[in-house]
Amino acid sequence: MIKKYILICLCLLYIVGCEKHETTKFKLSKEHRDNNWAICMTLPNKKIEITKTQPVKITVLDSGIEQNIPQIKKHIKNTYNAIDRTSETKPFFPHGTMIASILTNTQIKNTKIGITENTNLYDIQVLDEHGKGEPSDTIEGIEWSIKQGVDIINLSFGFAKDDSRLKAAIEKAHLKGILIVASAGNNLGLSTDYPAKYENVLSISAVDKNKKIFAYAGQGKIDFVAPGVNVPVINTEGSIEIQSGTSFATAYASGVISLFIQNGLKNKEEIINSAEKLGEISIYGNGLIQYKN
Repeated sequence: MIKKYILICLCLLYIVGCEKHETTKFKLSKEHRDNNWAICMTLPNKKIEITKTQPVKITVLDSGIEQNIPQIKKHIKNTYNAIDRTSETKPFFPHGTMIASILTNTQIKNTKIGITENTNLYDIQVLDEHGKGEPSDTIEGIEWSIKQGVDIINLSFGFAKDDSRLKAAIEKAHLKGILIVASAGNNLGLSTDYPAKYENVLSISAVDKNKKIFAYAGQGKIDFVAPGVNVPVINTEGSIEIQSGTSFATAYASGVISLFIQNGLKNKEEIINSAEKLGEISIYGNGLIQYKN
């Protein structure tokens, strides 16, 4: 029993939060080269019809976005480093760039990575070169996002402990009409991370291509699941990698939600009604988030 407990603790240290060990990389298969199952799963009708609108404004609260990738750079509207309070982000840790690749209409050869072309990204660095962050910097990033008038705040990371100041910042953003989307966490089925656990945050867990839950995903307060196991992303070198984690599922969820916003989203019920129900609410929430015409 003691050995089992120690093993679980070691595994948690290895995968919890937005850490360098959160994701997995391996050689691309022909399937991943030719297509992206995650896009097909979240956009089941294949042909998406959207009334032309102003770009959806999405904050990427993360480790910073690499500016040398043209397909991503053209979407970046503004940058802010919440750690040192400057306008220059330093994306030494690749996580933020990978998240941004899902939130934009990126494509390499035959592999489409991202969801939609009609987005403006607000690159806010709250995680350092090791992928670690403090609630105070996340709060600063949320406050800056509010001033920018964004539509969505994407938080592909989380904290194990509650923080009253973070909760207050989330509530302030919510009252401004901003949708906050956060990852449930990679913690071996233990309780959902913060801020995903808060009432006014959409908590996102991850599923694989067979719609099975990610083995490391947090459980408890879950709103939706999205593709997040062995999904293609673009790294800081502009190449494709395959990654896994609730962080990436969160980016897919934010991308899908941006389509709802472009089509005149009125309330959360529209997203719920469009989701595919998969199972137990504490694991799958309202189901697989999807955009259907």
